[in-house]
Amino acid sequence: MKRILALLMLLSASALVQAGPPPAVQAVDPWIREAPPGMPMMAGFVTLKNRGSAPVALTSAEGPDFGQIELHRSITENGVARMVPQERIVIPPGGETRLEPGSYHLMLMQPRRALRAGDTARILLHFDDGTTLALAFPVRSDRDGMSDMSGMHHHH
Repeated sequence: MKRILALLMLLSASALVQAGPPPAVQAVDPWIREAPPGMPMMAGFVTLKNRGSAPVALTSAEGPDFGQIELHRSITENGVARMVPQERIVIPPGGETRLEPGSYHLMLMQPRRALRAGDTARILLHFDDGTTLALAFPVRSDRDGMSDMSGMHHHH
């Protein structure tokens, strides 16, 4: 009887620990664009929604399927499209920031395995408020939208 009581107390205590406030940032529709064979980098996209009352910034990302992940933004200057590394991507309070083709995105470099449409990659997003989101990013074939990154030059 003591064991059952101890087990019930342990279970109820762990439920209380997990029932804390939800993280301020929620991720909607994460995905990775399938790259042509042999491409040394891919791009990841997601909409980040901030349910909190203060701005929160995405500061880094990591995942076992990539040697390096950087935060980038696609810009066009003087008719030349290029990608610019970002130190942080801010999600405004009560608002959202879209990581999408032609704008902010995750630059997924040095893939450690071939990722094709239908595969999934796990990526951890780190925020300046100390929270981390672990997400599954499905790989999608996006032939229609390939033109927005095909002319990009990787300048730092």
